[in-house]
Amino acid sequence: MVIMFAASAIVTRFLCTDDSGYSSFWPANAAILAAMLTLPARRAAAVTVACAAINYFINTYSAYTPSEALLTCLLNIAQPMAAAPLTRRFCGARTDLTHPRRFAAFAGVALFTSGLEAGVGVTIENVFLHDPAAPLAEWVQWTFCDALGLTLATSPLLQLARSCSSRGTAYRMTTNALTGLVPCLALTVLSFVWAHSPLFLFLYPALAWLAFRASPAAVLTSIFFVAILASAFTAHGFGPIARLSPDGRLMREDMLQPFLFSLLLAAIPVNNAVKRIRENTRRLLRMKEHLEYIASHDALTSTMNRKTFETTLRLMVTSRIHGVLLFIDVDNFKAVNDNLGHHAGDEFLRAFCARISSLTQDRQGCAGRFGGDEFALVVPGEFSIQQLDAFCETICRALREPYNIAGALRVVTASIGAVTMTPGGHSAEVLMRKADTALYTTKASGRDGYTLFEKMIVAGETPPALQYRRASDRNVTA
Repeated sequence: MVIMFAASAIVTRFLCTDDSGYSSFWPANAAILAAMLTLPARRAAAVTVACAAINYFINTYSAYTPSEALLTCLLNIAQPMAAAPLTRRFCGARTDLTHPRRFAAFAGVALFTSGLEAGVGVTIENVFLHDPAAPLAEWVQWTFCDALGLTLATSPLLQLARSCSSRGTAYRMTTNALTGLVPCLALTVLSFVWAHSPLFLFLYPALAWLAFRASPAAVLTSIFFVAILASAFTAHGFGPIARLSPDGRLMREDMLQPFLFSLLLAAIPVNNAVKRIRENTRRLLRMKEHLEYIASHDALTSTMNRKTFETTLRLMVTSRIHGVLLFIDVDNFKAVNDNLGHHAGDEFLRAFCARISSLTQDRQGCAGRFGGDEFALVVPGEFSIQQLDAFCETICRALREPYNIAGALRVVTASIGAVTMTPGGHSAEVLMRKADTALYTTKASGRDGYTLFEKMIVAGETPPALQYRRASDRNVTA
């Protein structure tokens, strides 16, 4: 912040000030204000003292009398000290000045504190330093000079201060600024060098175009540098504004300040409108994703619901993917609900599904809930009978491990029916009937185990008609 204060003070004092000592805007105070808003109290105080010393040195070097240099230095400290609490009060604790309402509130704070500062300064100059300048004109120029400086420079400096801890954020802000900064600066130079041309009017569409593409911080940064160039050219008699008032130095600043403020009005409302549209679009996309997730997943276990799982299975079958389909039922789940309560039953089901998902996440498996305690699992990959045997045994052993239910470790087993999927094989409906038949065999054999449909075929245990046991699918036949 000290470096930013020194750089902006030197540039403004020696490049943007005319022969009478007037400048269209004074952005250096924004560095002190940004330090007060973002740094701890001790560090902010150290920055303020360092900036005051630099300011006094620059003022004395630029032909100010010692009294004028000290007065200006003290007032440049007093203004941000008055603006800091008002900014926190009316612009929020985070002081994000790119928000349209906060930006408007901060512009009012800048104008109010600058008016107070200018009133004190003009009074002291006229009463004690015997300044011959007209008090009202001096006060108006001083007020708008410092208010415009705060309005233009504070927001970019706040963004820069907050991005110092994140290199990625700082880089993105710099990249966005350069996207529109270079053409805007080139257009400013050309329009103020060729004062007879109306090129300066093209600054408005250029900044509006930038407002559609860049962040608010990038837009404000571009306007800030454009203001420095425009002020420097005008102070030295170049540009369309200097041509309108060749002999009136103060009139130049009074005409340049509305021009610079109009640049803000040309870009900031557009940028804020685009920002709100983008935020609303992102909010709608997040809402859409959330609704799609709710529509496709079970609310309790966060696994796929039945419809989504069956759609996924059909897609895998039509894509001719190798894999295995498993139907899993919790053994005696009703006893868990009856003995421990439905809350404990819900807690168990969440833990049960989390365990299933963890067992297959390395294989990109998909789990779905078909009913209260009925689940399905499809795992892509080519399995031999021996590999499928080992895989199902691993799942059974893992599901047999104790669960922490209602504050105690309890063992709950599961029954599994499995069938392999082969490219060009059976449809998804037939595969589900086969897996369900294998599951029924497991439960009829005493539960807490698994059955492979392929072994049932080899042993000749397949029923003549594979009836899908779930009530909603009793109309489906083999």
